[in-house]
Amino acid sequence: LLELGQHVKEQVARRTEALHREVEEEMGDQFLRRTAQRKVFDGRANYLRWQNMRQKALQQRLDAEMMGWIVEAIECWDQKKAMENQEKELSDTDLIFEYLTKRAAHIDTGKLPLEIPVFKTMHASYSLPSMWRDKY
Repeated sequence: LLELGQHVKEQVARRTEALHREVEEEMGDQFLRRTAQRKVFDGRANYLRWQNMRQKALQQRLDAEMMGWIVEAIECWDQKKAMENQEKELSDTDLIFEYLTKRAAHIDTGKLPLEIPVFKTMHASYSLPSMWRDKY
């Protein structure tokens, strides 16, 4: 369900951006040209009025079309594809396990000694302190 939510958000965001561009192209130049011709307000006030009108138009269109976009995004979601992508992604625990077991276990056998050295046995006088014989 997390993947479905992300898919719906992506689809709605894409549609919202397209709607923003459409409203800008459709109404922007026309509104600013019309208000400049009337010369009731100055350019700054007309631009502020344009921002307000654009916001209202966007909100009305979003309210009218948002539910349809969500339903359409849910219908076009491919659950099998999402499950395949989820299986391919490794979690942090899997990455750590793989690093500790597989990657770190590669041992270069060319650098290993061919024979194990045999050490002579050390007598007690060498391995123990000199005072040990007196105490025990």
